[in-house]
Amino acid sequence: MYNFPGISVPVYPRGLPIHADMLPKLLFVPNLEREPKRKQDKATHEAPRGLTLMDRSQQSEAAYRMYLIGPFAITDPEGKVLTPKSQKSQAILAMLAVSLRGSRSRVWLRDKLWSDRPEDQASASLRQALLDIRKCLGNARDILVADKNTVSLRMDCIRLDIDDILSERHTAGDDEVAAEHFLEGVDVRDPEFEEWLTLERQVWQRRCDEGQLQHKFEPKLEFAREQRAPTPLVPLTASNRGKDSGAANGPSDDATGGSGSNVSSRQWVVAILPSRIAGQGENGPILASEVTSLIAKSLVEGTDIRVTDFSFGGGPWANSSNGVGPGSEIALATPIGIQLELTLTNQTVLIVASILRLADHSLIWKDSCVVDKRLLERGESNQLHALINHLIDEVHGSFLFRAEGGRLERETTLVEAVNSIFRLSREDLDRAERILHKIAADRPSSSVYAWLAFIRTFRVGQRFSPYDSTIIEEAEFYARKALELDVNNSVALALVGHVHSFLFCEYDYAAGLFERAIRINPAQPLGWDLYSMLHCYAGQPEKAMAMANWVQNLGFYSVHKYYFDTTKCISAALAGDHAAAIAAGEDALRMRPDFNSLLRYMAASHAHRGEMELAGRYVERLEAVEPNFSIESLKDNRYPLLKTGGGKMLIAGLTKAGVKLR
Repeated sequence: MYNFPGISVPVYPRGLPIHADMLPKLLFVPNLEREPKRKQDKATHEAPRGLTLMDRSQQSEAAYRMYLIGPFAITDPEGKVLTPKSQKSQAILAMLAVSLRGSRSRVWLRDKLWSDRPEDQASASLRQALLDIRKCLGNARDILVADKNTVSLRMDCIRLDIDDILSERHTAGDDEVAAEHFLEGVDVRDPEFEEWLTLERQVWQRRCDEGQLQHKFEPKLEFAREQRAPTPLVPLTASNRGKDSGAANGPSDDATGGSGSNVSSRQWVVAILPSRIAGQGENGPILASEVTSLIAKSLVEGTDIRVTDFSFGGGPWANSSNGVGPGSEIALATPIGIQLELTLTNQTVLIVASILRLADHSLIWKDSCVVDKRLLERGESNQLHALINHLIDEVHGSFLFRAEGGRLERETTLVEAVNSIFRLSREDLDRAERILHKIAADRPSSSVYAWLAFIRTFRVGQRFSPYDSTIIEEAEFYARKALELDVNNSVALALVGHVHSFLFCEYDYAAGLFERAIRINPAQPLGWDLYSMLHCYAGQPEKAMAMANWVQNLGFYSVHKYYFDTTKCISAALAGDHAAAIAAGEDALRMRPDFNSLLRYMAASHAHRGEMELAGRYVERLEAVEPNFSIESLKDNRYPLLKTGGGKMLIAGLTKAGVKLR
């Protein structure tokens, strides 16, 4: 554990202490080499010849229609669509419908849809999907029956479109189309479900061949994934055929610039220049290498900046061309350079960091700090973290705000996507997601998918989206994809950890991700900040507040400083230090005056201090931002800390301030 004032190893409510040496036990790494189990669904695939899925004598009684050919749908007797939005919820209904008795065991469903998840997580996901189905069915929820072991559909109430095709009502010539489009668009990314769907389509073709059909056709044994229409869940990759043939990848983002360009996103390059070393001691080059390595790691992780390391001398950095011509596939911004100067004494090291424009070697930015030489030689770089983060923020600013000619650049970059995320509005989150999809199409990375997962926490936290199986399914997919691509990216680990703590309440698992992220890059403030929030969710606001104090030091110069101040406000309010909460909240509100999360805690803290007039003002501002906000709506959104002591204090403060109950 990294030492700084007030922090010790946390202990979670379930009694599991989190230590650095426990990380391999806590960290979940998907088994990418896992081969899918080749299991046959005997209940479906050994059906007798010509068997229909519902006795025709029951069809007159069926009140609801389910469509399995083409896009999945279910309607009530009046034709109202009751289809769940979640792909996995649709898959559950379809798999139940094609089973002989309309019934499947919970274990079978978990194995088909969440085969890569631990049993407890898969069970929770199945429960959430069933809740989503019942919610969408509304008054028809009784057609779905579930007990401890099985999930069933009342098939006497449902009429399937495939029954018509397998009966005399079938129109000759439609059978091949029907077979190819069985469950069209249901694209669940699980190898077990993919195998089941392929086999089911083959069986459906065989049934068409062997049934009362006049038109015959050869069965197609494979249904290639590449032939399916792309879904909005997964961005097209650079190898997509549509892209290779010049097809459009969707509407262009408002930030991409001119039309007709074949560049879908922009990537920046930073050169690390040879360090200048003076003073006493022989370890200067080693210390300089340690610092530049930490700078390079912080630049690469969480952004799509490329780093060219010339710290050992040589290289073409003086020409600032990097061998990239104007016709390159990826456009490179005019590179800048980072240079360190180390002056060593017996006990201290003066470190000066500079940002230079390589075109003319003009100075863009410069700052310094003095660190303990012995600590730095032992690899303890805590004293450097604030300087490094200031440097990283200035590099981002150099590209965004100091482009040639003083023009503000709003390119399709990961930095701009992250900035859009932290602007917090619904439109900015949508814009960030569009940019991230464009980058993923060009050069998918762990950071891109982690930010896509992280956006889901904002959508739920800001109450832009309901907490339902659709948002959970998307967050699960993006988080899993991020770890598949890189399990050693500290920013991705921190973002995925927050998804698992905020959305899934999996605190032990998330703690392992945060610990790993901090060990990999202790200078990254986001890991510390989100780890602090996990302590809030776990009912340990005092430890969260100590971490938040540390994060405020690390991110003092950050353009997202308000976010770190918000964590300090939340943790202090939950710990009962309402004066500190108000001070941090006021700092954050200067940058984000309409941040609803802040307004909630400011109203509650002022109410607990007896400052009812100020509390009332914050409630008015909160209601202007969230007109339908109430105590009940906050509870309905499953805010993870509400059951803790600090959460109960928050509810009491909001009630005292005058927030309506429902």
